[in-house]
Amino acid sequence: MALETKGQSTFSALMPARASGTLQGLLIGVSFAVGLTVVATAGFAQTASQEATAEAPATEDVVQETPAAPAATDEAEATATEASTTVAPQITDAEVVAPDGDATSAVVFMYHRFGEGEYPSTNITMEQFTAHVKELTSGSYTVIGVPQIVSALSENKGLPDRTIGITIDDAYRSVYEKAWPVFREHNLPFTVFVSTEQLDSGYANYMTWDMVRELSEADVTIGGHSQNHAHLPDFDIDRVKAELANSAARFKEELGYVPDIFAYPYGEANAEVITAVKEAGYRAAFGQQSGAMHTASDFMYLPRFALNEHYGAMDRFDLAANSLPLVVSDITPADYTLTRNPPAFGFTLAEPAPSMNCYPSEGTPTMTRLGDERVEIRLDAPISSGRWRINCTALGSDSRWHWFGMLYTVP
Repeated sequence: MALETKGQSTFSALMPARASGTLQGLLIGVSFAVGLTVVATAGFAQTASQEATAEAPATEDVVQETPAAPAATDEAEATATEASTTVAPQITDAEVVAPDGDATSAVVFMYHRFGEGEYPSTNITMEQFTAHVKELTSGSYTVIGVPQIVSALSENKGLPDRTIGITIDDAYRSVYEKAWPVFREHNLPFTVFVSTEQLDSGYANYMTWDMVRELSEADVTIGGHSQNHAHLPDFDIDRVKAELANSAARFKEELGYVPDIFAYPYGEANAEVITAVKEAGYRAAFGQQSGAMHTASDFMYLPRFALNEHYGAMDRFDLAANSLPLVVSDITPADYTLTRNPPAFGFTLAEPAPSMNCYPSEGTPTMTRLGDERVEIRLDAPISSGRWRINCTALGSDSRWHWFGMLYTVP
């Protein structure tokens, strides 16, 4: 990465000397790939003639091991359903109080499938999953429900150091059949984000509404994930609102409440989508960019570390689980869908981080430092349509990695 500095001494563009070769590989290779890069697949809106037991088209996400341009379904037009989108939090969310502590951040992990080896880029093997659970229950971490993490951090209340939240996208059947028994055995709370049409279509590889109800009644948090698992920034705003309204109506009919935590399909959002999600009553929403969430985070676009077969090894898991936020403000571009290509990316650091480096998923970056705080990054050429990621990391004085990641949709 080319480096320019203004108002401070020049620092190395290489990783800090303390980082081993293996760790450098994890940071350089993983920092831009922690989120999922999604390949276009067939849409979820299916014809009525399909068998109810047919397997749905996979929303297979491909994680690249080296920096690569994200690859770039049309969904059937959603019809707005008359339904209240007033969100009714689950009773258990309100009853459970997060433990106290001095930490102002937490790490949230994201899974998709469990023990489904034909989908390695969204699957975690059961051996890897078992190792993750063993580590999470070792006594080094405090695993609490995502709603409690959101409440604590949004209200500027402290959490225990190394607080972990667990999320799972898409409600695949392996969540119910393979993951839930393990979580239940170890008393680990988790959240499942559900796209309602995937359940309504009756696909064999997704959970049924009866299964989701069983999880909900057992205090598993259910979150919203749109109606059709759609690329929401591709839609006009009325269609986005219809996606949210139709999804809310189905949750109300099947579960008796509407979730108040949301995850953007594919991690994609823009200013209009975020406003619609907030107006629909959701109090927090997650993307698929890497990093730790903290009290200064945008609670309508929160980060998560993705876990899969390629990036589910214990060294990477430990690195993410022990990470801390790289706290920034004044992020540009402010909208998560780009209107300028190549992007003019920048942010202001809350504290100086002289060893910080940034890694885009595509493009050769030039970093300019304006004093100790302001960072500006420019690319050498336009980037491909799809998703573009950039992750910035710095090794702190506590020998823990501080992360800041962003995901942008490129028209």
